[in-house]
Amino acid sequence: MRKSNHIKQNCCVFLLVLVSIFSAANGTTSLNSESRLVKSLPGFSGNLPFKLHTGYVGVGKREEVQLFYYFIESEQDPESDPLMLWLTGGPGCSSLSAIFFEHIGVYFNRTTLTWETDLPTLQSNPYSWTKFVNILFLESPVGTGFSYATTDESYYVDDINASKQIYEFLRKWFKVHPLLATNPLYVGGSSYCGIIVPLITQEIVNGTKSTSIDIGNEDDPGSHMNIKGYILGSPVTDHFDTSRIGTVDFAHRVSLLSNDYYELIKVSCGAPHWNFSIAECGKNLEIVSDCIDSLDQSHILEPKCIDSNSYYLCRKNYQLIVDNWANNAHVREALHVREGTVGHWTRCNQTVKYNSYNKTVTSSVSYHQYLTNKPIRALIYSGDQDLIVTYVGILRWIKKLNIPTDKYWRPWEQDIAPQSTSLEKV
Repeated sequence: MRKSNHIKQNCCVFLLVLVSIFSAANGTTSLNSESRLVKSLPGFSGNLPFKLHTGYVGVGKREEVQLFYYFIESEQDPESDPLMLWLTGGPGCSSLSAIFFEHIGVYFNRTTLTWETDLPTLQSNPYSWTKFVNILFLESPVGTGFSYATTDESYYVDDINASKQIYEFLRKWFKVHPLLATNPLYVGGSSYCGIIVPLITQEIVNGTKSTSIDIGNEDDPGSHMNIKGYILGSPVTDHFDTSRIGTVDFAHRVSLLSNDYYELIKVSCGAPHWNFSIAECGKNLEIVSDCIDSLDQSHILEPKCIDSNSYYLCRKNYQLIVDNWANNAHVREALHVREGTVGHWTRCNQTVKYNSYNKTVTSSVSYHQYLTNKPIRALIYSGDQDLIVTYVGILRWIKKLNIPTDKYWRPWEQDIAPQSTSLEKV
C-alpha cells in the first residue's frame, strides 16, 4: 500500500474543505438532482475565493432517499484533474467531519474558537488536497448530515444497500456533471468507511447497475467510470478479529499494558489464533479496558473530555462548534439546505449509528483481496496515536492480503509540500 508525500496532513489543525466546483456545460438536472453555487459562507470574510456547489441526488425506490453533497473543484485543472468521492465514517457522521476534522482543506482559525461560538472564523490552508484534486463529499447513509428520506422505512439501510445507493448516486451525479465522467476516479474515506469504500469500489469496478431504479443505459456518462484506486484513513476492516487484536497489541506497544498482562491475555485468548469467546479471555480483556478507560481513544495524547467545558482543545468542544455552525439559519441558507428536511443537525447521528443502520458486513478483507486482482491502486494511512482503529491492526489485515507493496509503511512527512500534479503519479 502506498502513501503519497504530496498530500500533507497537519495534525494540529482542523480543516475545512470548501473549495470549488467545475460546472458542466449543458449539464441537466432532474427534480431530485440539483447543484447550486455557494458564493459565501458565514465565518468567511467576503466572497469565497473558490467556488462551491452543494446539492441533492435522489436514489432508491421512487428516489425517496435524498443524498446531500458538497462538490469541490480542483484549484489546478478541474477539467482533467482526478475526482475523489470522499465518505465519512460513523456510520452516520456528516461530511463536515471530513471538511472540518480530516485535514483536507480550509480550516477553523483556532485562535477564535470557543465552544459557545456560532460562527468561527474560517481561513485557507496552503496544503489542501484540493490544490490538485476535485473532491465530492457525500452525506451517506441516509439520515447523515443534511441527507434525508421522504418515508420512514427508507431510513433503514445496511452496508450493502448503502453501497448500492452510493453507486447509484455517482451514476446520476455524472449525468449532471458529464464533463467529469472520464476523469480519473478515486474513492476515499475514513474510519467505518473501511467497510463501505471497498464495497463501492467493487461495484464501480464491476459496473453493476442498481436494481432499485432505472438509472439509465450504457450510454450514460456514469456507466463507465474511470476508476483508478481507493484511499482509506484509519479504516475499520474487521470487527471481530483485526480491530480487537490490534487494540491489545497497540496498548502493549505504547506501554499502556504491561508485559505480564499482555502475556496473560495472549495465553487465555489462544494467541496466535485468538478466540475471544473463551470466558477467561473476556475477563482478562477487561484489564485492557481498565487501562485505557481514562484516555481519549481517538488520540491517546489528548485529554479525555469529561464535560464540554473541561478544556478548550477537547475534541468534544470542536464538535459542539460544528454543531452550532451547521444549525445556524444563515449557514443552512448559504448551503442551500432544503427547509423542513432536517431538524436539529448533529455531526454524528446516533440514531443512524445505533438504530436505523444495520452493519451486515463484518469484514471487508475479502473485498480488498478481490480488488488486488484489478488494475487499481490502494493507499492506506493511519494515525499512530489512534486507539480505536490502530495501525497495528491495519498492518495485520494488510499482511493477510499477501500482496507486494509499492512502498511499505512509513512515517507521514509533514514538512514536504504537495508537488504532484496528479494522483496518477502517486
